[in-house]
Amino acid sequence: MTAPQRNEVPRRQQKTTRSSQLDLVAWISGALAVGCALLAIGHLGLEVPLLSALGPGGARPVIPAAIAFGVGAVLQGLVCSGVRRRRTWAWPLGVLVAAITLVSAATPFRGAMSAVGIALAALQLGLLLTRDARLALLRSPVS
Repeated sequence: MTAPQRNEVPRRQQKTTRSSQLDLVAWISGALAVGCALLAIGHLGLEVPLLSALGPGGARPVIPAAIAFGVGAVLQGLVCSGVRRRRTWAWPLGVLVAAITLVSAATPFRGAMSAVGIALAALQLGLLLTRDARLALLRSPVS
């Protein structure tokens, strides 16, 4: 048995790092899914006290935005589930959904809520693009 090299991370620590990165990706995906679902409700024109202040305002529905946020909620929920279960399909789906979320939150920029979406999507994408996260998901058992 050989001693680990000076800059080499022990295998047990690598697994812990990968696991914590993927857990963070799952939490971010879950938060984005909940946020998208709430914004979908807010854009339907329903009078919900706090959501009405975050959405388009008043009882004015914006159906295309509600549909887009609903689709975003479903896709982020799938990413959250796939990453939690360490499915191989979660990595490409997660990268695609994070990139779409990042672009759609930035254009058009709508203030604080867009900034939160941009920050979370950028963190999600950055974590998924690390070598450890990619390898941990793509080397998972096929399912």
